[in-house]
Amino acid sequence: MNYLTDKHKQLSESQQSGLMLWFGRLSMDKKAVAIGLSLTVGISSAAMAWQGTSSDRIYFCIKTPLKTLTCSDLNGRPFRMTPFYWQQWQLDGMPRQVVRDAATGVNGLVKATNPYKPFWAFGGFLGFALAGWMLRHCQDEEKQRAVFEDIAQKRDAAKAEMAARSELLESYRDVAIAEVQLQADLDLVANDRTVDIQKAEIYAHTEIEVTQMEASDAIFEAQTAGMSEEQKAEYIKQLREMKTPYLQGSQTLQGTIDPNDKVTGGEQPAIADSDKYRWIKNTIGYPTLIFGGMGAGKSWTTREIIWKKVQAGWNIVALDPHGTQVEWRGVRLITGYKEIALFMQWYMNEMRQRYEDYRKSGMTEEQWTENLRASGKMLSVICEEFTTWTDNIVEPMPLDCDLDKWKPDPDFIGKWFRCAMTESRKQLMIPLFVAHDRTMEILAKAKGLSKLRDAALLEVELIATIDPITTEAKASGQGKIKLPGHGQWIDIELPKLKAKRIDFRLDESGSSDAQSNTQKSDQKLSTDSEIAERIWQLEFNLEKPHTESSPTPSLTPNAQSLLQFLHRTKRTSATIQEVQPNFKVKGERFNSEELKRLFNELVENSLSVWLDANTIEISQN
Repeated sequence: MNYLTDKHKQLSESQQSGLMLWFGRLSMDKKAVAIGLSLTVGISSAAMAWQGTSSDRIYFCIKTPLKTLTCSDLNGRPFRMTPFYWQQWQLDGMPRQVVRDAATGVNGLVKATNPYKPFWAFGGFLGFALAGWMLRHCQDEEKQRAVFEDIAQKRDAAKAEMAARSELLESYRDVAIAEVQLQADLDLVANDRTVDIQKAEIYAHTEIEVTQMEASDAIFEAQTAGMSEEQKAEYIKQLREMKTPYLQGSQTLQGTIDPNDKVTGGEQPAIADSDKYRWIKNTIGYPTLIFGGMGAGKSWTTREIIWKKVQAGWNIVALDPHGTQVEWRGVRLITGYKEIALFMQWYMNEMRQRYEDYRKSGMTEEQWTENLRASGKMLSVICEEFTTWTDNIVEPMPLDCDLDKWKPDPDFIGKWFRCAMTESRKQLMIPLFVAHDRTMEILAKAKGLSKLRDAALLEVELIATIDPITTEAKASGQGKIKLPGHGQWIDIELPKLKAKRIDFRLDESGSSDAQSNTQKSDQKLSTDSEIAERIWQLEFNLEKPHTESSPTPSLTPNAQSLLQFLHRTKRTSATIQEVQPNFKVKGERFNSEELKRLFNELVENSLSVWLDANTIEISQN
């Protein structure tokens, strides 16, 4: 036994007899024999103690007055007592009527048949007690042994499990090695095929260049046919002094064929202002990232790009968390992080729906794109202050989800960013991101997507300078651009602006000028209603003409239906949450973002007023 301390050992040994110490050192079979012998002795002694009598008996009778002898009591039990009590009775004065029963024994005396009966009983008790003691000792040892047996079994089971895992890992390692070897072989084969394809492309390109050179020689011979050698030399000199006949980044076809575009002597002609900013056209059809430090001119440059998109027929949605409608006239503005999150959810759903419609249309990619253009579904999403989105925007909870079970996706911004980068161009839902840097930690915290960013985004970096007098950052008018999939950054010049553009309406001649940005914010309500109507047309009713979709100029059909619903239900106020499950048009319900736009349309037409961000009070007139 393992003892905790010496005192524990001393106390244990002092409480244990030498017999049990001897018994504990025996083997199990000898212990069984000892217990059996003890039980045999106990049983035998008990049996011997059970038989016979242990003392002598004197049987006697009593004489009755009729001179008869009565030798038993009323129950038929004979009168008897031990010789000790018989002598004591005689000394105390035995009646003369008591006489010995001569019929029993010698003079009434019957000798004891088992005089050692107490000793046999003691022997039986001793045998049983010793057997029980030994059994209790064996039970205690068995309990201790069971603990070790259980530990040993668990140890053996753990060893077996580890052996099985080791064998499984060994098998998995062999499979993994085989997969790696197979992948390596496939990569080698693919690399060989890629090399062959590249060789073929180089050969084909070389043949094309040779053919172009031969064609150029033929064209030159045709152009100089009939010229003398002196005339040919003069013509060649003139070509060398001209700009290259191929269009460069700052050239136009008109400038190339313009005789004034030639250079003479050492003069270098100035580049036209309109040609300096041709890079802006590239930002119209590509997902674009505009980044730069504080004061680099991101907002002003972004708005010039938006103006070009508006002129090209794109529908603009500005997602500006802190924007106001005063600075975004003529475009649809969504402000507030919660509202932006709802639009992002709608954007991804719309993207999936467009791809679903494209798969069912039976059109080619070019035909589908032209169909979108013809339907006026070109959408450009402007993501202002994109750097702050990941810290403030969470995934909106669907309407059919239980609040207690809803867990927003932590990668909601990242998924939307990847969708906007990679899937938007074919469906003409082009994003434009405005951020402070191009690192993926800042851009939606989408780590590991730098290669995707380089391949999918057109990037424009704006460079700021430090004012030597105020020591504040300001726009330098310079920047760099990198096309998607290209690693080269090209220097560009930014448009020279006198003021930030805040009006993007095409229907007013003065709004196309940057100086119109100083207009007052108290313009007429009818103008705002027309803007809302135009936004509704672009958003929901792209297929129908204006007269069909809005028979009443002041309200769109959906807004009219909403107003009729509110009057029919005799409401004096309404919230988005209570109207949404009850209001529908032609069997279709509206999400919270669409209802908010309809509420805002009622407010703009003086039919209601805002009580808070989601509640309006209906005017009673």
